[in-house]
Amino acid sequence: MEIYSIIDFETLMRSGFTSEVMRSPEPPKKWDIPKKNGGVRTIYHPASKVKLIQYWLINSVLINLPIHEAAYAFIKNRSIKKNALRHASERNKYYVKIDLKDFFPSIHYDDFEYAFKKYRDHIDYPEKLDSELLPLIKGVCFISDLTLPIGFPTSPFIANFVAREFDEKLTKNLNSIDRLNATYTRYADDIIISTNKKGASKQIINSVKSTLRNIKPDFKINPKKIKICSASGGSIIVTGLKVCDDFHITLHKKTKDNVRLLLSLLSKGNLKKDDYNKLSGYISYTKSIDPHFYTKLNRRFFKEIKFLENYHNKTN
Repeated sequence: MEIYSIIDFETLMRSGFTSEVMRSPEPPKKWDIPKKNGGVRTIYHPASKVKLIQYWLINSVLINLPIHEAAYAFIKNRSIKKNALRHASERNKYYVKIDLKDFFPSIHYDDFEYAFKKYRDHIDYPEKLDSELLPLIKGVCFISDLTLPIGFPTSPFIANFVAREFDEKLTKNLNSIDRLNATYTRYADDIIISTNKKGASKQIINSVKSTLRNIKPDFKINPKKIKICSASGGSIIVTGLKVCDDFHITLHKKTKDNVRLLLSLLSKGNLKKDDYNKLSGYISYTKSIDPHFYTKLNRRFFKEIKFLENYHNKTN
């Protein structure tokens, strides 16, 4: 197959490597982790040879799949901060937050193939190889029941692409609601819709439900995670970040308290060495999300933050 030869050449593998892998792909490892609200989430980890093909697919095909402007998760130059800023910049006061249940596993290979054919004109890859490309994606990006697994590096790209039709239709439906002027974003399975129209939450929820009934993936709303809130006189949490009443973005209080606690433990010599990298990650996250809070931390814990920077440089 031509596509196998292309992969062998571009990944610097010997001729016939991809063909051998695809004849009998090694099954992924899997394990269950508990969910916060009960139940378990199954995580899959592809075999190393399969992962090599997956990364070729990401760099050569999946990264070029067209996605909607409302999608913010797993996308270069988009982030949870930019997701929150979309709503804060509009100074919207009323929010509806909706969670899609089992987002990745709800996507079937047939959903991907449907989207691929629907948006084929927007995909920058030789059309003559479609008959080889689609079976390859089916074989290495989906598990045995042909659902999209959590844990594969290819899954976020496929999920955002498959959800494009939902994003398009929901945006259109929201725009049709009189005087709503809604801002809609989706961070993976987290849907956030904000507006300045008071009392519009029922219209918004019904719009999401009607959109879900008219798209290909079998997405379902998690009814326990529908939240209706107002920023009037308070603040809103958007994908873990706090949109304050003056519409600036900051970290959640629990996150700030945790960072301060870890830095305090470090200053007293009581922080475990295993937690150094975790704290370094928190510091970097803080600096990118809330520079003002980071500056305050740096004034108080200058020696500790400098120590972490030096430690990180030595170990990387």
